Amino acid sequence: MFRLFLATRYMLARPVSYLAMSAIAVAVMALITVISVMNGFLAETRTIVRGTTSDIVVLPGQDPAWNYAAPREAFEKLVAGHPQVSGVCARLVRPAVVKVHGRANMTVGDSMFSNRNQVLVLGIDPDAEAPVTDLLHYMDVLAIPANKDITVTDPRRPFFLDKAQVADGALRNAGLPRVLVGEPRMRELGLARGDALEMVTLPEGEGLGGDQLRTTTQTFVISGTFSTGKHDFDLATVFIERDRFREWTGTKQEFSELYVRCRDGADLPRVRDELIAAFHAARLPAGVETWMDRHSIYLGAVENERNILGFVLSLFVLLTCTITFSMLTMMVQEKVRDIGILSAMGASAGGIGAVFALCGLYVAGLGGVLGLGLGELLSSKINAVKDWIESTFGIQIFNRDVYAFTEIPTSINHPLNVAIVVGTAFFSIFICLLPALRAARMDPVEALRHE
Repeated sequence: MFRLFLATRYMLARPVSYLAMSAIAVAVMALITVISVMNGFLAETRTIVRGTTSDIVVLPGQDPAWNYAAPREAFEKLVAGHPQVSGVCARLVRPAVVKVHGRANMTVGDSMFSNRNQVLVLGIDPDAEAPVTDLLHYMDVLAIPANKDITVTDPRRPFFLDKAQVADGALRNAGLPRVLVGEPRMRELGLARGDALEMVTLPEGEGLGGDQLRTTTQTFVISGTFSTGKHDFDLATVFIERDRFREWTGTKQEFSELYVRCRDGADLPRVRDELIAAFHAARLPAGVETWMDRHSIYLGAVENERNILGFVLSLFVLLTCTITFSMLTMMVQEKVRDIGILSAMGASAGGIGAVFALCGLYVAGLGGVLGLGLGELLSSKINAVKDWIESTFGIQIFNRDVYAFTEIPTSINHPLNVAIVVGTAFFSIFICLLPALRAARMDPVEALRHE
């Protein structure tokens, strides 16, 4: 019992104990807050990336016997026959160069405009996309910051546009195909619904042979915009109707990708492997990947950033624990006479060492618990704190134009946070064993003679 009493008395009587406790609390708070924010970033990034694709993507292999016309029905039938698949839709994909109709051309190689005049054109069937992808959701007026001049008239008919809305009167009766343009491109180029774009691409077959390289150009009218929240995807992607895509490019391909929606709770890696086996058995060359496979590098980069920041701040927490070591070393030096008295009264060496070890446990434990509470509180109120700092000091902490989020995302992992506190306390006790052993091994006679 004397161990707890003396440890508490020694700790409360020394102001340096509160300093050590505060340092550990701040370090633990910082670590918990950073990990919570990075977990939030990773979770939101997964959600946004997941929204730009489907559960599984099937890529047809190139078979010369098809003459670039993949048998779409055979692929769709095989995929749709899997018990875990709930929907399939086909897309055509082609890179293109784009310019605003009626404006001066932009140079393809100019780094300033290279992200504005190069796009990936996706040919889609809106009715087939509805049950498979989230495209209709990203065209919804409510999903886009209020600007009715750029949104589609009806998300269920994304390529519908009243001729009266076409900005260029000369193009109103030309029967031009429609195009959906990402919100970032619309805003950067000052476009609105009804404006026209010219897109240029390379045709297949004879367009790539001979002495001259021939291109195909088509003017499209913007029927509206979409916003997935993934800035680079929205900036570099446009959608057109699949039939119009084939007319424009002259392609013989029936599809470039199959987007597959699986049932809720489906094991995507298992479904992927089973589809690969099914394609192999049917002798249909195809590549199959989940949405995580497709974006593994991007997601891995975010996860690596989280792990690196967590590791660096963990070292900071361990560094603050050494304050406890210094505090106990000084305490043992100051309490030499007390140690001698305790030994003379019959206290064991282990009991004396436990007194100082408990001091270290008190400081680290209380500091860790305080840091746990402050860290979780700060993580849950991080956006309110951010707004206060920005309005009070005029410092921009979070730039909404850089990230795809309107506010700082957080995801609090309570078991991990408790593990951080336990690990901090364990490490503090470990490094406090040296001064505690020094106190336990002290010669009582020499201790009593100490002045």
